[in-house]
Amino acid sequence: MALLIMPRALAQRGEFYYQLSAMIRAGLPLIGALQTLEKSPPAASYRKPVQQMLAELHNRNTFTGALATIGDWLPVFDKALLEAGEKSGRLDECFRLLASYYEERAKLAREVMGQMIYPVCIVHLALLIFPVNLLVAAVLQDQWGPLLIEKAVAYGTLYGVATALVLASSGSRSSWWRATMEGILGVIPVLGRARQNLALARLTAALEALFSAGVGIVDSWELAARASGSPALAREVMKWRPQIEVEQKTPGQILADKNVFPTMFTSLYRTGEISGQLDDTLKRLHEYSRVEGHRQMQMFTRGLTIVIILAIMVAIGFQVVMFWIGYFNNIGNVLSQ
Repeated sequence: MALLIMPRALAQRGEFYYQLSAMIRAGLPLIGALQTLEKSPPAASYRKPVQQMLAELHNRNTFTGALATIGDWLPVFDKALLEAGEKSGRLDECFRLLASYYEERAKLAREVMGQMIYPVCIVHLALLIFPVNLLVAAVLQDQWGPLLIEKAVAYGTLYGVATALVLASSGSRSSWWRATMEGILGVIPVLGRARQNLALARLTAALEALFSAGVGIVDSWELAARASGSPALAREVMKWRPQIEVEQKTPGQILADKNVFPTMFTSLYRTGEISGQLDDTLKRLHEYSRVEGHRQMQMFTRGLTIVIILAIMVAIGFQVVMFWIGYFNNIGNVLSQ
């Protein structure tokens, strides 16, 4: 899972599953639903994978077998959930769950990106203004060459770093990079907690969907941990299989012995596990983690905006002080001659 996924791609995936769910609920067979989507997919990139699935289904392959032929176009989480749905006869319900899952993720991504627009605009403005002496020289003395070169270097560096982060976090070899970034961002006040809560929101949404589809508890936890986008959570959960299958421990008991998950998460999960109301507990944990993640991300964005504004104000103040120091020094030199 890439560190950065655009909301539009997530929304298109949600629309794809929603249309499949709606058509199957209306009585259309799976092949007929896929044929309809082949003609009018959510995006042009969906047409080829849908054609491959249709070809496999026409050759009497199972839907699970058809999914295996499209490579990495679908995440492991989606394939596992759809396989469970096909085996349990609840494929339409799995499509509905995946539609809700991706719609929620698209909403989260839009909100986070929307909150970052203002700080990004301020950074661009600061890069445009500073250093002030070059801007003044360009306007008053028509020396535009040095200014344009400096701005090209500044904005080139900014966009170069941003592009490198996106490219490094994409693809199948990016796990080490995501883990490194998670460790670095995790120590930043407020932002670290916000990222953890948003990862837990994705984890609980995935767990609820997988449990509802009848996927085994170990497989559900492993797939949900991958879907969370947190390498730390995924590494921790991948150690659980021997404890659950050999030592006969429950996830709630394992959580109680670990410090990776927040105390409240562990407490509520164990309560839901013991009381047999795990589905309701996961919904509550998802909503709590989502709301807390949003609130903390908003706090971080506001704080970052204030820090940037204060830095710009200090820089402007420094420029003003240096201007007057130079001005009075020139007056002193003139008077001393």
